[in-house]
Amino acid sequence: MSNIFERSIGLLGDENFKALSNKTVCIFGLGGVGGTAIEALVRSGVSNIVLIDFDNVDESNINRQILFTSKDIGKAKAEAAKEKLIDINPNLNISVHNCKAQDYDFSEKVDFVIDAIDDVEGKLYIAQKCTQLGIPYVISLGMANRFDPSKVKISTLNKTFNDPLAKRIRYIFKQNGLVLNKVNVVWSEEESVPYNGRLNSIMTVPSSAGLNITHYVISYFMKEGEDNE
Repeated sequence: MSNIFERSIGLLGDENFKALSNKTVCIFGLGGVGGTAIEALVRSGVSNIVLIDFDNVDESNINRQILFTSKDIGKAKAEAAKEKLIDINPNLNISVHNCKAQDYDFSEKVDFVIDAIDDVEGKLYIAQKCTQLGIPYVISLGMANRFDPSKVKISTLNKTFNDPLAKRIRYIFKQNGLVLNKVNVVWSEEESVPYNGRLNSIMTVPSSAGLNITHYVISYFMKEGEDNE
């Protein structure tokens, strides 16, 4: 199995790769953003993951959600994701929870949390629990009805614009005592284009968001290692 990560180690270095492989990443939501983020993290060397998603794979997911194929339609997303990720690295340590964010009790020790869900109440719950427990986290904002992957970036929540979801979350988070300039988010500067009230999407923007998250998580762990030297 060592040859799988030969090029990851070559880029990251032995110590950074070792640290990465020992961390546990918890991800809420395995759709277009979350699926790309967790697959990229696994391919980069993360070996311990917690998957949380209450939904089943739908035919309409296939055009943009990298973890799934037509063979997965009807399966629980978390279970289908586990199968795909184990195919990539059979030595993974995976915990699976087929539930909504609010039903996850955070009893497992995790080193980083990725919020890639659409539910605002769930996002608030995740942010509050991570803040309470001192777990670093990043939140994905609106990626639908956008086309340009180069417009996706990571910043703090207070710096976002052109995103109705971000506006709503800013208000709710502020009302619940969360400090907006301490909440890290992945978002798009591109103004969304509504199509008859539908949320439309192809892989470009959601996957760009997922890869930005992957880079952010890996960079966080590398910096953490440097700070501990």
